[in-house]
Amino acid sequence: MNQRKDSLETMFYPRSIAVVGASNNPKKIGHEIVKNLRRFKGTVYPVNPREKKVGGVRSYPTVRDIEGPVDLALIAIPSAGVRDVLEHCGEKGVRSAVVITAGYSEIGNKGPEQDIVKVARSYGIRLIGPNTVGIANNDNALNATFLMDSKQGHIAFLSQSGALGAAIIYKTVYEHLGFSKFVSLGNMADIDFCDMLNYLEHDNATKSVALYMEGVKDGKSFIESARRCSLKKPVIALKSGISGAGARATASHTGSLAGNDRIYDAAFAQAGVIRAPNIDRLLDAAKVFSQPRMDGNNVAIITNAGGPGILAADECERVGLAVSELPNALQEKLRALLPSYASVKNPIDTIAQAGHREYFESIKALQCDKSIDAILAIIVVPTFTNIGMNIHARALIEGWDASTPLVTCFMSGEVAETSMRLVDAHGIPSYPTPERAAWALGALWKHSRWCNEH
Repeated sequence: MNQRKDSLETMFYPRSIAVVGASNNPKKIGHEIVKNLRRFKGTVYPVNPREKKVGGVRSYPTVRDIEGPVDLALIAIPSAGVRDVLEHCGEKGVRSAVVITAGYSEIGNKGPEQDIVKVARSYGIRLIGPNTVGIANNDNALNATFLMDSKQGHIAFLSQSGALGAAIIYKTVYEHLGFSKFVSLGNMADIDFCDMLNYLEHDNATKSVALYMEGVKDGKSFIESARRCSLKKPVIALKSGISGAGARATASHTGSLAGNDRIYDAAFAQAGVIRAPNIDRLLDAAKVFSQPRMDGNNVAIITNAGGPGILAADECERVGLAVSELPNALQEKLRALLPSYASVKNPIDTIAQAGHREYFESIKALQCDKSIDAILAIIVVPTFTNIGMNIHARALIEGWDASTPLVTCFMSGEVAETSMRLVDAHGIPSYPTPERAAWALGALWKHSRWCNEH
C-alpha cells in the first residue's frame, strides 16, 4: 500500500486519536466528539490546555505532550489556532488529521486554507476538511463526528456538505439503511473525491459508494478514479449546483466551482457513475446494489394490485427496462399456481387474495426462467382480508434464491413498515412506491450494462 493510501488507512483504522478542542462543555463540538468516541476500541487523548480531564480522561495541553503515538488528530478549535496545532501534529508524527473548523475558502479565506495545507504536506499529514463534520467507520465503531451514530451497512457515503450529510444520516437511521463509512469532505483542501474513491475501490466493507457533490477540483482525475471504482463497485452521484442560483450558492458554501452540468453528465457517463436526481434516488440506487448484476433488461412485475403494476411498467420503460410478455411455458406454469382470474401476461396480477403460497411459488418460477433478468414484486399490504400482513414478505424471503435481482415495493405506509424491514434485513431492497422500485432497477441495469461493455 502506498503512503497516500496508508495515511487513509490510519484515518479509518487508527489505534489512537487526539481530540484537539475536547471539552466538558456540552455546548461545544469537542464535547460531542469525545462522547461519540466512547465505543471506539483504541485510545482517545483529549487535548485542551484549559482542562485537566475531559469525560474523566486526562487532558493534554498540546498534541506534543501526549506520551504515546497518535495516528489521527481531530481538530475542533477556532481557525486562528489550527496552523500551530498541525505543526504540533507534524512534530508528534501524526499521519492523518480532520479539520472540523470552518472559516476558510468557503467564505473566501483561501490564504489561511492554503497555509494549513502547506504545513500538513510538509510533515506528510493527509487532511480532511476544513469545514467538515468529520468521518465515521462502522467497521470499527469509529464515529469521529459530532453527529449521531449511523447504522452499519455496506454503503460508503461521501458528502461535500456536512449539514446535508448529517440530514441523510438521520434519514437513513429512521429508514434502517446502513453505511460502511461516512466522510464529510468539506472544502477538500487536501483529500478529495479522487482520494476517497481510490481508497474505497479496495475497501471490502463497502459494496457501493454514494456521493453528494457540489464540484470537483480535477475533472480528468475524477473520471479516472470513478471509472476504476465503478468497475469494482457502483458509484452513485447527486450533483447539485445545476441552476444559476444553485451554482452561486455552491461557490459560497464550500468554495467549489459547480461547472457546466452537461460536462458532468458526460463525465459520469464516461466513468460509469449513476446520476441521481435527488436524495431519495441517491439512496434508492445505493440500496439496490446489494443485488447481483443483471444479464439483460427484461423485468417481470408481480403485483397483487393492478394499478401499481401499471405504474411500475411505465417507469420501467422510461428508464430503459423491458416489460415483455412472458414466455408461453412460464405463463402456463403461473396459471397452475394462481387463481383462474389472475393475469399472467406481465405485469402478473395475482389479485388481492394471493397469499404466501402464490408468491412463494411464483418467485421460484420466475427466477428459474432464463428470460427473466430481474423481478419487481409489488404488494399492497392487505388489511381487508384474512391474509396476514407480513405473509408476502416471508414468502419472498423464503422463495428467493439470490440468483436473480429482486426488488420489492410494499405499499400502505406504516402498515407496510414491518414487511419492508423484514425483506431489507434479508438483503432484498424495499421501496415505498412502484416508481422508486422501478427506477432503482433501472440504475442496476445501467451499471450492469456499463460493466459488461467495459
